[in-house]
Amino acid sequence: MTKAIKVFKNKPIIPLGIFLAVTVVLIVVSFAVLNIPIVAICSIAILEVLLSALLNRIPLWVHGLLVIAQIAAGFIFGRAVFMVLMAIVYVLAVAFLYLWTSEEA
Repeated sequence: MTKAIKVFKNKPIIPLGIFLAVTVVLIVVSFAVLNIPIVAICSIAILEVLLSALLNRIPLWVHGLLVIAQIAAGFIFGRAVFMVLMAIVYVLAVAFLYLWTSEEA
């Protein structure tokens, strides 16, 4: 029974749950503490996950450049803390996709 909980069609479910939980926590923190509208937060979070999915097979250093550019944009527009939180979502999405697709590669 525990094997059925941990694996869904040979894919790990535990990392997916961790990714979703951390993303929801970061969204709630951004909304409650930073007073950013929830629609904007969720839109950026969805864009982060989509970007990580689209750039799944590129070298790791390109992901690093994207995170640096994202945090720099946060400093430029005065939302550094929010963009750092969304960079965490991006890094977690990249790590999750690496775990999810490492068996297929």
